[in-house]
Amino acid sequence: MTASDRWLASARDVLEQVATTQSEAIDEASAVFAETIASDRLVHVFGSGHSRMNTEEMFPRIGSYPGFHPVAELALSNHVGVVGPNGLRQAMYLEKVPGFARIILQQFKIHPGDAFLIFSSTGINGTVVEVALLAKLMGLPVVAVTSIQHTDATPSRHPSGRKLAEIADITIDNCSPPGDAVTDIEGVPFKVGPVSSIGAIAVVNALKTRTAELLAQRGVIPTVLTSPHFVGSAVGDEQLERVYEEYFRRVRLAYDSEGAIAVPDSWERS
Repeated sequence: MTASDRWLASARDVLEQVATTQSEAIDEASAVFAETIASDRLVHVFGSGHSRMNTEEMFPRIGSYPGFHPVAELALSNHVGVVGPNGLRQAMYLEKVPGFARIILQQFKIHPGDAFLIFSSTGINGTVVEVALLAKLMGLPVVAVTSIQHTDATPSRHPSGRKLAEIADITIDNCSPPGDAVTDIEGVPFKVGPVSSIGAIAVVNALKTRTAELLAQRGVIPTVLTSPHFVGSAVGDEQLERVYEEYFRRVRLAYDSEGAIAVPDSWERS
């Protein structure tokens, strides 16, 4: 087998593990999200570093719908330049800084009935841990998507010593191994080819589809962002405008002070 064949086999194994071990947690989380969205509240979706991809896969993406509110802090994830301004070094530093999560959350208005979906394959870095701790202090349900194996193998980088999986009400395993990369190549000292993105994005779309099903059963029909290439340009354009308007309607709550919960001064009371 070539290296690419072996990586594909590993990726299939991750998907199979997600399918056979995480269905109960996915159903439980989807029920929380359906209740949140049906109540005209928001599911705030957060991930730093490469986990930002998962927030964008949740919304906006073809086959997704408003109700999920992506919180993509560019300072933590806009590192494609690698070096220079907005480089990888800066992002990796910031995601460990205590207190930064509170500054991020202060830019939004969090309301009773909202929920949080937090992505971090390691589950140990300061910012994601702190977002979870603050959300819990605000009395909101927290769903984590992380690698249990990686979490168990590494110490927390947050001053509390806690990890994302320990804080969340519901934890979904992306089923990736410690270190993430899986493919050994002769002559190369470190493994190549991560699989956490495969597992996490599978979880994203399992959550998205199950939540939509539960919403439809309630008579709350999601306004789905669809592809104009297959429904026709006119229909696609009309549906895109419906998605914009529905997102405007829902996301206004993220900036509405009335009834908002104050972001705690510190995570230390949790």
